[in-house]
Amino acid sequence: MLLLNDVKRILTDMFRTELARKKADALAVFDENKSADFFERLPQDILKTVSDKAAIFFGYEPRVFSSLDLMTDYAYAAFLHGRQLTFLTSGSTGTPKRCIHTLAMIEEEAYGVAPDFKGVKRVVSLVPSNHMYGFTFTVTLPHALNVPVLVLPALPTQPWSELLQEGDLIAGFPLFWNYWVRLENPFPRGVHAMSSTAPCKKEIIDALYSLGASQFTEIYGASETGAIARRHHSMDAFELFPFWEMSFTDEQPQIKRKSQNMWLTLPDEVETTQGRFLIPLKRSDACVQVAGINVFPKRVEEVLAAHPAVKACRVRLMRPEEGERLKAFIVLNDGYTPEHLGIIRNYLVQRLTVHELPRTFTFGSELPVSAMGKDADW
Repeated sequence: MLLLNDVKRILTDMFRTELARKKADALAVFDENKSADFFERLPQDILKTVSDKAAIFFGYEPRVFSSLDLMTDYAYAAFLHGRQLTFLTSGSTGTPKRCIHTLAMIEEEAYGVAPDFKGVKRVVSLVPSNHMYGFTFTVTLPHALNVPVLVLPALPTQPWSELLQEGDLIAGFPLFWNYWVRLENPFPRGVHAMSSTAPCKKEIIDALYSLGASQFTEIYGASETGAIARRHHSMDAFELFPFWEMSFTDEQPQIKRKSQNMWLTLPDEVETTQGRFLIPLKRSDACVQVAGINVFPKRVEEVLAAHPAVKACRVRLMRPEEGERLKAFIVLNDGYTPEHLGIIRNYLVQRLTVHELPRTFTFGSELPVSAMGKDADW
C-alpha cells in the first residue's frame, strides 16, 4: 500500500509545502529540479523543519541526510518497521496535533473509499501527499484502484484540455475550484472532480457540473480520522463511508471505525439525518481556513491585543465578496492613531504566519455589536 516511490513523493511534497509557506502563497509554483540539485539548494531552516516533520511522519529519530534518496530509503525502512504513519494537523497555530494511522487503518480506508470511484483510470493530484486528504486519495486510492497518478501544480490556467483525459479524477481543493470556475474552464468528457480540506460553496459545485464535470465528490474528514463521508451534489447531505459507524447516544454524535472500539468526536457540530447522513454546521474548534490552512482567529486576536496600541480587537474571516483572508477591527488606546498601523503590522509579521496575518484593518472607538449586543460584522 506504500512503495518507495510514494515515500519519495511524500518527502518532496513536504519540502514543497514548506517552501510554499515561505513564499506566502498556497498556489506557489515550484521549479522542477533534479533530486540532488533540489536537495542541495534547500535553505537550512526548511531542511531542518522538513527533517523534523519527516521523522515524526515515518517514525524515526530526527537526523539530517545528505541527499533526498538517502532520506527516502531511511524513511521507507522506518515505515516498514513501524507499519504506521503520524500525520500532523494542518493548523498554522500552536503545536500541531499528532494523528497516528496504522497500516491496517490505511488499507481499510483505501479499499473503503475505492468503490466510490469505479471507472477512474487515473488520479490527477493537485494536493500535497503528506496531508491526510492528499495521502488517502492520491497515494493509497490509486493503489486500491490499480491506476497511475499524475502530479501537477495547482494552476487553474494550465492547458487542461490537453492534460486531462477520459477517466481522470482530479483531486483538488476549494480555492483551486474557485479559480477554475472564474476562468470558466470546461471539463473534457468523462473527467471527475474532487475536493476536500474546507467546505466547497454551493455555487462552485453547481458551476463545476455546468462546466462539464462527469461527477463531483466532496470529502468530509480530518487528520485525526481520515475520510469520514462524501457527497456528490451541493444540496446533498454527506454519507458516511462504509467503514464508519455513528453513535447517537450523546448530544453530539460520535463515530468509530467498524474495525476498532474507539469512539471519536466529529471535528464539527453536525445535523444528522437518515442514520448515516450528516450535514456539517460549524467547526467545533472555532477554526477557519485561509488558502487551505487551518487558522484560529481567537489566537490572532490574542497576539494583536498584546500590542500596547490595542485596547480591544476582533478578528474574523472576510465575507466572500471581500476576499478569502482574515480582517481585523481595532480599538486603539489613548495616544495612538490609525497612522500607527505600520508599527502594528510589523509586530504581527514577527509573531504570526502569513495565513494568520489579517489582510485588512478597520479602526473604531468601540467594537462593532448588533442591536442585541452581540458581536457584529464590519
